[in-house]
Amino acid sequence: MRIAILSVDHRPVRPASRDWTAAPAVHVTELAAALTGLGHDVRVYTRRVNPSQPEVKEGTDGVTTIAVPADEGDVFGQWLDAAWQDGWAPDIVHAHALTSAVAAMAARKLTSRPTVVTFHGDEEGDAAAIAGTTDAVVALSRAEAHGVRRLGAAPATVSVIAPGVDVTRFTPEGRAWARRRTHRLLAVGQLVAESGFAAPIEVLPELPDTELVVVGRPRPPSNGLGPHAAELRALAVNHGVHEHLRLTGAAPYGDMPGWYRSADLLVCTPEHASFSRAAIEAMACGIPVVATTGGPLAETVTDGVTGRLVTPDRLAETVRDLLADPELRRAYGIAAAERARGAYDWTVAALRTVETYERTRTQHALTHEGATAAELAA
Repeated sequence: MRIAILSVDHRPVRPASRDWTAAPAVHVTELAAALTGLGHDVRVYTRRVNPSQPEVKEGTDGVTTIAVPADEGDVFGQWLDAAWQDGWAPDIVHAHALTSAVAAMAARKLTSRPTVVTFHGDEEGDAAAIAGTTDAVVALSRAEAHGVRRLGAAPATVSVIAPGVDVTRFTPEGRAWARRRTHRLLAVGQLVAESGFAAPIEVLPELPDTELVVVGRPRPPSNGLGPHAAELRALAVNHGVHEHLRLTGAAPYGDMPGWYRSADLLVCTPEHASFSRAAIEAMACGIPVVATTGGPLAETVTDGVTGRLVTPDRLAETVRDLLADPELRRAYGIAAAERARGAYDWTVAALRTVETYERTRTQHALTHEGATAAELAA
């Protein structure tokens, strides 16, 4: 199958050499590689960010990345349609995040092609119109699926496919970065208020000899640590724990397993429900996760098995009890690693995605083209 993956704002990354970055970028990279590994012809289309960027790049994983000289979604879509008219054309289009979905729908208006969208939690702006008109939606969790159905997507068009994690990279065995205190809590994500990093800072005074390490950078185009870092540091000063807080900023993706392994617990307290790639990466490294209840995290973390799901008012008590019980943490960690290996496999995710593509192609052809079963099989 010829598959066009649109990732306008999130250029595919090589995890070994890039900073820990926004989830869609790694998701697109790993999914494209897994689909290629299954024998499909995959091309990833992203925005060209500078004139020196090659227009076409052949990856060592067999994935072709094409840099499109267009900024706006409609123009991006027009460029795609023209390119597909003159040469290689996809059997299916899969757009990741809202900007890509806009481009995909623009191309779809010009030449109808079966189109799948994954919103990655981005449900603002044109999301409602797109959810109601695209051929299919792949949601990363049941909570996200509920959200896109609420936007107007027909229930039959929505599939839930959990992403994978690289279990050859994220493993319990391997190097761990040195601690500065007896205990270490880790929080990972974009350095913005919505990530909820204030919550673990506020409970630090109740946790003896415990440090909190926050790994992440602000959203582009902010450089350095961005404005939220000052707010977190001021909060730590007000609580008398400024010497227990460490903000690393951007960290090389290849260093992330070492950060996870160095922690007693990963703490996830986002202000808005969203899928947490950090949670499954930590679990794959054998690190229990303490997360606030609700949303996709409740689907990732099995309460009392791979970690704990708590209300915000129980966060300090729960973390304190776990730090005092190394055997329970170890049991949670073993179960977490097993769950990550079993439930978050990229090959399984790719196979299920292909099933969605095939259903979408069939339904689209019957609806728009009147194709026969024999023509579809060909």
